[in-house]
Order: sequence, then C-alpha cells, then structure tokens
Amino acid sequence: MSAPSLRSRLRAWRLFRAARSYQDQGAHRKAARLYQQALGANDRDWGAWLWQGVALAEMGRFPAALERVERGLTLCPSGRAAAARLLFARVLYDSGRVEEARAQLVELLAGVENEQARTLLALCLLRLGDAGAARAILGRALAGAPWVLTRLLLAVEEQACLPAAARTDPGPEAPRGRTAWLAGWKARRALRKGLVYLRLEKWQRAWNAFSRAERLRPGNPKVAYGLGASSLYLGCFGQAQQYLEGLPERLEEPFSSDARASLGKLALETGRPREAVLPLRRAIAAGADTPENRYALGLAWLRAGRPALARRAFEKCVTAEFVRQRLEETRPAARPA
Repeated sequence: MSAPSLRSRLRAWRLFRAARSYQDQGAHRKAARLYQQALGANDRDWGAWLWQGVALAEMGRFPAALERVERGLTLCPSGRAAAARLLFARVLYDSGRVEEARAQLVELLAGVENEQARTLLALCLLRLGDAGAARAILGRALAGAPWVLTRLLLAVEEQACLPAAARTDPGPEAPRGRTAWLAGWKARRALRKGLVYLRLEKWQRAWNAFSRAERLRPGNPKVAYGLGASSLYLGCFGQAQQYLEGLPERLEEPFSSDARASLGKLALETGRPREAVLPLRRAIAAGADTPENRYALGLAWLRAGRPALARRAFEKCVTAEFVRQRLEETRPAARPA
C-alpha cells in the first residue's frame, strides 16, 4: 500500500485535532466519527487509532475499542510507546479487564515514571481488593488528570456505600422576650446569621439561628429553607423533608435552586437515588452548579446503577485533594488485636 500524500496527512491531522477537541468536551460519538474520517485520509495515523479506541470505550463499545487501540500500538513509534500503552491500559480497565490493565501498567512503570499510570495502577489494585497497596501508591503520587481521578472517585464511592448515621432532632434554643416592634428586625438579623453559619458549615448554629427567626416571624420561606438545609446536614431527615417539601416553588433564585438541590441530597441520603437525580439536575441547570451538587448528582447516578453517568458528573467537580480525602475517609477501621 502506498504512503498517503502530504495533503491527506494534513487533512487527517486537522480532523484529528477537531476530534480531540470534541472528545475533551465529552462528545465521544462525534469524536469517533471524526477519527474514522481521519483514518480514511491516513490509515497509518496511530494517534487516530488510539484515541478512536478511547472514544469507543467511553461509548461502551469495548471490543471495537480494544481492536482500535491494539492497531494503534502496532503503528506507534517507539518514542511514544509509553503514552500508547497507558491508553491501552485505560481501555482495558474500562472494559473490565482489570488484571490485564494492572499487568500492562506494572510493565510500563518498570521502564518510565508516569503519574497517570501510577494512579491508574493504584485504581486497579483497589478494584482487585488490595486497598493497602493502592493507598501506599497514592500516598506518594496522585495524578491530576480528570479522566483518572473520576475513575478513582467512582471506585472509592462504590466501595464506601456506608449508611447514613441517624441522629436525633436538634433542640431549639428557648426564645427570649421581645417587643413587637423589634421582632421584624431581630428576625431578619437571625436569618442573616443563619445564612452565614450555613456557608461556614456550622450546622447546629445555623439551625438555632433559623429557629429563632421562625419563632419571631413565622412563615418566611427563606427561613424554612435554612431550617431544612441545616436539618439535612445534621442528619434529621424527617424534619428536613417537612421543611423542604414544596419549598422551591415559593422561593426566588438562588434560594429556589438551592432548596431543590437540598431535596435531591435528602432523597440520596434516605436511599432514593433515582428520585434524587431530577431535582439535582434541575438545580444545577438553574444555577446551583457547585462541586458539592455535582458530587451529589454523581453519587445519585452511581447508586441508581448508572456508573457512566456518575463518572460524567464527577468530572465536573473532581480534584486530587478531594479524591485523597475520600480515600482516607473510607479507610476501614483497624481491628483490635
């Protein structure tokens, strides 16, 4: 077969760059089509073979993905073999062949140092049940690439699955005597203090402040949101449900989307992940696009049996420090001798 012309190689290169751009945005189907067009212009483009395999793996088409990646490996120059083998291990892991991915990564790391490969190796060990070795690796290095961090977070959360601890409802502070003309001002002040404590994650103080505001001027939907949100974080789920039910429609933004997100988290905490998805998605679309809400949405998808969608949600919020923190939080307690 004759070598492709310079014009064909340039066309393949442009298509490859466009496909990589779409792939970075999560449009894997469109990226796979552009890689195929690039290969039509230059079937010796090893990068297009490899990355089309990655795109197909993201779409769940694992046999075709492995075929493309293996073809790319045969065409890859020796100077880029390490990067190509990392992609091969990534596709092996995603296709469920974790032991084979581990073997590839061990062989790869014997010759080169690569943080992404080392983190993926730790992830393989975690999946294979060797959590101690995985934590030892992650204690030395943790890659910041979102693709590997999201997979690591997914594995950590799948292994955690710890039931929420039940707590008793917090007791409100006893109200003090106040004159009628000061009640409105005191209620607004208590509301502001409660919102500050809520941002500072001081849940009991927030609940006390909101409770004071409710006693002074009952019926304020912002106060009801504060009581529902602080009750949620204190673990008083029944009480949180009473305050938050039907509340988003009574509030203006940003409180409406925050209340909707709280309803989604409440459904998640009470074992109803499928019911949590819709309010969390609506809250994020309405403007409450925070890492905490993205993480909750990822957990909801994961517990609803949709790990691919969970991974997409985690991609929007994951950081190396957060994954390390979750890994430590889910470390099993040492058994007494």
